[in-house]
Amino acid sequence: MSKDYYSILELSPIATYQDIQKKYFSLAKVLHPDVSDDIPSNHERFKDVNEAYSILSNSEKRREYDESLKSGKISTKSASTFIKKNSTTAALAFKQAKNAIRGGIFEQAIILLKSAIKNDSSVAAYHSWYGFSLAMANSNLHEARDECKKAVQMEFYNSNFRANLGFVYFRAGLRKQAVANFTSALKWDPENKLANKYMAKFEQSASRKQGPIDKIITFFKKHS
Repeated sequence: MSKDYYSILELSPIATYQDIQKKYFSLAKVLHPDVSDDIPSNHERFKDVNEAYSILSNSEKRREYDESLKSGKISTKSASTFIKKNSTTAALAFKQAKNAIRGGIFEQAIILLKSAIKNDSSVAAYHSWYGFSLAMANSNLHEARDECKKAVQMEFYNSNFRANLGFVYFRAGLRKQAVANFTSALKWDPENKLANKYMAKFEQSASRKQGPIDKIITFFKKHS
């Protein structure tokens, strides 16, 4: 188990560089061998404080350390604090993003959902609605597809995620893939609004393309 550098410096994982620097100098002042007498425990703590400062004051080393906390590679008190803080931040960003989506402000939703994913990538909904928002903004449809696919892989039974992926394909002009995903969404939930809306669009488009004879044949097929 790696050392808990945040706890050593008596800081939280969201401490700023200024916080780290201030706390380090405060602790070093009282733990330095020149002023702390010949107490072995103080010497050990002074070494730990210096080690913690060398990691947390370096942006690259701190980023790597924080990634280890988030991934669970390092099991410390700070790790659980870090994960909880990030999870809360992500949930708040997602809530704000859904409000932005309802208001049609998709550029704002994209920024918020990107933040949600950065803080907690384990939630399928963040990926799916991020992809949906990218598609609504007609921005980077390849990324939109990949994000929506990721959500479907995480929760294959979720009709909204299937419908969102279908919508991305619709935006990309890929009718076959769009219909397949809308159809799948409706199998899980026949009342799915997005899937029903766009399946109706496809049916209207097909109807307009039919000639008089085709329409008669279609009519008899439906009513036979």
